[in-house]
Amino acid sequence: MTLDEFTKAVGRLDEAVRQPKNDFLRDSVIQRFEFSVELAWKTAKRRMGVSTAAPKDVVREMAQSGYIDDVAIWLKAIDMRNLSSHTYKEDLAEQVYAFACAFVPCLQALAQQLAKQ
Repeated sequence: MTLDEFTKAVGRLDEAVRQPKNDFLRDSVIQRFEFSVELAWKTAKRRMGVSTAAPKDVVREMAQSGYIDDVAIWLKAIDMRNLSSHTYKEDLAEQVYAFACAFVPCLQALAQQLAKQ
C-alpha cells in the first residue's frame, strides 16, 4: 500500500460521486469506497509502523497520531465498508452509497495528512 495508490483511489471515488446517480454508478461508488477505506487504514498503518492488523485499532492509532480528528466517523466507515458486502439489499446499498459520498472529504483530509509526513 502506497500513498500514491491511496490518493488515486480517493480521487477515483471523488470522481464517481460527482456523476449523476444511477444503479450502476451507485455500485461503482460503493466499490471505490471499499478500496479507499481499505487503502486508508493500511497506508496509515504502514506509515505509523503499528503492528496491529485490526482496522479499528489502526483507526484509533490514526487519531492518536493526529492523522484524523473524528474517530467515530472512521469507525463507522469501517462498519459501512464491512456492510458493503451485503449491497445486494437495495436499502443497504443506498445507505452505503450515501455514507460513501459524505465520507470523501475525510478520505481527502487523511491523504493530505499522510502527504505531510
